[in-house]
Amino acid sequence: MAHDFETGFVVRDQAWHGLATVLPDNPTVTEALQSAGLDWDVLERPMMTSRPETVVTDAGVQESLIPMEVPDGKVLLRGSDMSVLGYTSKQYKPFQNREAFGWFQELLDDGTAVLETAGSLQEGRKVWVQAKYGDTIEVKSGDVIIPYLLLANGHDGKMSLRLQNTPVRVVCWNTMQAAGVSEDGDVEHSVKSGLAIAHKGDVKAKAEAARRAIVAMNRDLNVSVDEYRKMSKLPVTEEYVRALAKELFDADYLKARDLIGKFRERQEHAPTEIKAETQVKIAELEALLNTEGRVERKVLDWFHHSPGCEGKTAWDAFNAVTYQIDHGAKGTPASRMSSSWFGTGSRKRAKAFELITGSAGM
Repeated sequence: MAHDFETGFVVRDQAWHGLATVLPDNPTVTEALQSAGLDWDVLERPMMTSRPETVVTDAGVQESLIPMEVPDGKVLLRGSDMSVLGYTSKQYKPFQNREAFGWFQELLDDGTAVLETAGSLQEGRKVWVQAKYGDTIEVKSGDVIIPYLLLANGHDGKMSLRLQNTPVRVVCWNTMQAAGVSEDGDVEHSVKSGLAIAHKGDVKAKAEAARRAIVAMNRDLNVSVDEYRKMSKLPVTEEYVRALAKELFDADYLKARDLIGKFRERQEHAPTEIKAETQVKIAELEALLNTEGRVERKVLDWFHHSPGCEGKTAWDAFNAVTYQIDHGAKGTPASRMSSSWFGTGSRKRAKAFELITGSAGM
């Protein structure tokens, strides 16, 4: 079993990570909770440590360890197997899996959404539930995205409760969050698409209050789709795609570019002999900048050949980047999914969206 993925379900067809149980359409909350393997509770227990104590008796000096409770700490356990999920302060409030699934019930009852996928990552430390809104949106002929609502939650004491609208591109099941969920906080709006709720106070009440806001945010998807449609009509070159890939994936390129800038600043007031030495280093770094990297080659290939891409437009470039994040990066399918939703992949996708729309003046 993959390290990141533990259990999960999808409806109808296997998702891109290829690991979950397939269910028929429209599972109930109870069916979904059980099929996702999330029908367990997070238990809270005191955090314990020990202190040494020396006792003098007639038999001599004896050393012993005296158990003691950590004043401001507690341990989070998974009720199904009593495995440790995380260590937190006593102010931390868990948001149970049944609460996460139940959060969708109102949306299921009024037909706003249907449950599509859910599961557990990293042995229960991260869980997610995803529901599909009713409408599909066509970016261009034959290229359709479906708006989804993602609830992601951490049981490790580190990750907030996150609620996010996530457009999914049907042609290759790419998640395409143009704007990622905001950083952990009490309740904070992200750029466009999501909310983050800290595990403090009445988390359930905060989540309930957030439901209408996050559903209303689905209207913002139309703004993103307008950007996608503009991308689909904007021609770009292979050189543009190469530069985009370097900016997003090539750490050596970014370091070299930064060093060139620093060397050129020093040249302004340096002696002649130092200027000559610096110019040699700049030339070496510029050669590095022009060296084609492995990921650059892959992104360029995705630009032409990944599902739905024709190697012509900014939309193809954006989806080539997305394809690299979701399919081409190192690791297991589950680790790529975790990165795509919660980590580096999500941030890179958001940056790609900003770079493309910014450079195009859209």
